[in-house]
Formats: sequence, C-alpha cells, structure tokens
Amino acid sequence: MTSSYSWNNLDDAAKPRAKRLLCLQATFLVLSLLVLIFTIVIFPIVFLDLVNQQVALTNGTLSFEQWLAPTPAIFKIVTVYNITNPAEVEVGGKPKVEALGPYYFREYRERVRVEEVYDQELWFGEKKWYEFDYNKTNEGNNGSSKLLDPVKDIFTTINLAYVGVAFNLTYSGTPAEIFGAVAAAMKEHEVSLFMNRSVNDVVFGYKDKFLTDLKIFMPTLSDTVQIVYNMSEKDIHTTSKILNGRKNVSDLGQYTQWQGYTKLPYWSTPDAAVINGTEGLFFAPNLDKTKPITTFVDDLFRANPMVYVDEEVVMGMNTYKYEIPQYVMMNATNNPLNKGFYAYGPDGMMNLTAAVMAPVFVSKPSFLDSEPWLQEEVEGLPPANKTTMDTNLWVEPITGALVKAKKQLQANVMIENYPKFPDLKNLRSTPRYIPMSKIIETGGMDDELVGTFKSKVFKPRDAFTIGLWVVFAVFILVGVAMGVLHYRHVSRNQKDGSLLIPDEGSKVSGGGSKASNIYGST
Repeated sequence: MTSSYSWNNLDDAAKPRAKRLLCLQATFLVLSLLVLIFTIVIFPIVFLDLVNQQVALTNGTLSFEQWLAPTPAIFKIVTVYNITNPAEVEVGGKPKVEALGPYYFREYRERVRVEEVYDQELWFGEKKWYEFDYNKTNEGNNGSSKLLDPVKDIFTTINLAYVGVAFNLTYSGTPAEIFGAVAAAMKEHEVSLFMNRSVNDVVFGYKDKFLTDLKIFMPTLSDTVQIVYNMSEKDIHTTSKILNGRKNVSDLGQYTQWQGYTKLPYWSTPDAAVINGTEGLFFAPNLDKTKPITTFVDDLFRANPMVYVDEEVVMGMNTYKYEIPQYVMMNATNNPLNKGFYAYGPDGMMNLTAAVMAPVFVSKPSFLDSEPWLQEEVEGLPPANKTTMDTNLWVEPITGALVKAKKQLQANVMIENYPKFPDLKNLRSTPRYIPMSKIIETGGMDDELVGTFKSKVFKPRDAFTIGLWVVFAVFILVGVAMGVLHYRHVSRNQKDGSLLIPDEGSKVSGGGSKASNIYGST
C-alpha cells in the first residue's frame, strides 16, 4: 500500500490542531501580503502627502524657515573686464579685455511684513544686500602685494550712462533742444565713450552727474547706473506675493506679484510680461523629468524655464540637474516667442535694454551657446566651456528642494555708430557687444542644512520602510513555519500509520517494516 498526504486519512484527534496551524499559516501569509502592498503601493502615497505638508510655506516647516532667511551662504562672484585699448575701439577697432577679479560678495536676504492671505498666499516685503568677503577674495594670493579691493580697484569700461542716452535719443525721435542739453551736460562733465570707475561703483551702482542734469529734460530717466540690482531699504515697502502651496502644492513658491508688479512693464507681449516661477530655493515636490521648472530671475526681470539634463548625486543626495534650454536665448527669428523680450540681436543674448534703459545684453560667460562671431570680436576672453560656464540647478526630486545652484551670466554693452554724437560717430555701423562683467551666483544647502534635511525627511522614511520590510519578512517566515508544522503534524497522524516524514527514532537503513513504512510501501 502507498501512503499519501490526505485530510480524510488524518486521525480525527489531530484535525483541530491541523486546522489551527493551517489558519495561522494563511493568516500570516495574508498579513505579509498586506504589508507588502502597503510598503510598495500605499506608503509612498502617504509619504508624499507628508512631504507636501512639510514643504508648504507655513509656520514650523523647514521650507518656511529657510525662505524667511536662508542660512547657507549665497555668493555673487564678480569678474570685471578692463578694456586695454580704448583708443582703438573708438575708431572701430576690436576691443582687448583683461579680467580683474574674481571678487566675492556674500548675499543676504530678509523677508519682512510677512502675511498669510486666504490660506494660500504670502504677502511680504523683501530686502537683499551684499557684503564684500575680503578673505575669500584674496585667499589664493599667498601674500601677493596686489590684493583685490572692489572700492579701490579702478578699471576702464564702457560709459553705460552715455551709451544709454545716445541709444535712447537716437531711436526715440527726440526733439533737437534735448540734444543741445545733452551736448552741454557732456561738456560740463567731460563725458566720453569710456570711463574709469571702481568695481564697486559699476557693479552695485553710482549716481551719475551727467544723468542727474538730464533729468530736467527727461524726468523718467534714472540717474543711477548699476549692473546688479541691489535692493535697499525702500524695497521693504513694496509688496511681493507668492503661493504657499498649502491648497495646491504644485503652486509652491510661485510668484503672483513681484515688487508691486502683477505684470512686468518692460516686455511687449502678455506671455513675456507674465510673472511666474519661483525664486529658485524650492520647487513643487515629486518632480517630473519630462517637465521644465521655472525660476523668476530678478537680475534679468523675467521668468526662465529650465529643463532636466541628468541625474547626479550631490552632497549624498540624488538630484535632478537642470539647465537653461537654448530656445530661451534664441533671437526672435529663430524663436518667435521671444519677440516679447525684444530678442532682435544675435542668438545666445538676452536684451535688457527695455528694463535698464541702456543697450545691455546678457549672455552666458564667454558667449557660450551664442553665435561664434561674438567671441571672435573680443580679444582676451577665455574659451567657452559648457562644463564650467553653464548655469545649472541641482534639485532633490521628491521634495523639490534646491541642493546646489550655480547661475552664470555675462553683462555686455552694445555699441554702434551714433552720428549725432561726435565721439561715437566713428564706431562701426554694425553693433559690437563688449563684455563689462561676469557674475556667478552660488548657493544651495550647506552640510548643516543637508543633515537637518535628511533627519527630518529621509531618515524617518528610511527607518519606517526598513521596519515594514522586517515585519514583512517575519510574517513570511512565521507563515512558512506554520506550513512546515502543519505538514509534519498531518504526515505523522495518518489513520493507516503511514508517514510522509520520518519519526524521531526512525531508521532508514537496516531493512525491516519500519524502513518500508517510511517510503510508503508494505
């Protein structure tokens, strides 16, 4: 006779225990399945919901604390270009430049008069200022006698005030009497195409006496000349607005008003004039690689989309790396959407003339990704290098938090022939773009903030996930153990005395009825 695993062949006295073991096995296997489903399907959803609550700009969240007053150091790193052959440039020659710098300026930001409105918007005043970091600027000089000081260091550059006036009067149909006033002011202040100014004056602004005199005839003219928009005390009283992400996390940090403007007055189309994007400290969580992120850049008076290019580990965290797509900096011929930004110059340039009232064009350093002839027309610039000169953001994709930023731009002045201005009439008729400065902005998280970020966001998630997998493994093991016990119990309690597994004292060798019983034969 051959024995088999059979419930009907099981001794009646053994059936209750067998049922209990079978129920326990099924229970633990079902529990393990539920834990698996929770770990893989439900917990990520719950975690993202918790992240959405933590990134919202509300009292008590890390995002809100960093938005009020960012703790990691933000630096503006400024290099200016000294023109070494001004006499040749005045008669149409190719400019030769030499770099002076870099100068490190620590940036500070402060939000004031913060109000939460309708549970979805933050209204606030803003202050931004810069302090020169002497030690960081000069740490590599190794005792050199030539130490950099932006207040003392003088360089030769284009007189932006004069070129701005010449540009605006030439293209605005200005009455002849104003040209007379300009000529008088030029003579009084000895104005020419070039000026010798300190680095600090050119970058952060100075009052120009020539422009001050002209304000009588041109009331809307600003008499302050500057490259970096240096916020001052008065800006506290203007209001900006952003969405806090409480009602819709996809709107987190999006500007709805900037410095009192709901539409940017500088640009000519509704799409160009719209105010949107974040300031770049954070973005909506759960980033999608296929969708761009948008930053509002106050130095450029516009919003800029950025696209995903790679995935990199930065400071121990997985990040998405973003860059400015080339279509943003194409001229209006190649990208008609840029007509609203007056992009009528070469590819690779942003025209800020309407915003700063002077022919200032911003490019990437060394005219990276611009038309090749632009760099060929300036002697002394380093070769363009995408790896070291491009603008990039590294963003943690789950929370949308900025981990690292490196924004790079070059400010250039367009000069051309202006026949009504004696010392400008010898310039060539086709525009030439001369670099004034290169500005790099660095920021992101420091080691302390990364530690805080990980401890509040990722360590609890990882610990809970590990705990769920441990529970899952335990349930599986217990379920398997119950199955083994059930099998042993059933196999040892068959009515005909047959065994599917040997008893403790059974012998396989030596012949006899016990051995044949083990293998189910008689």
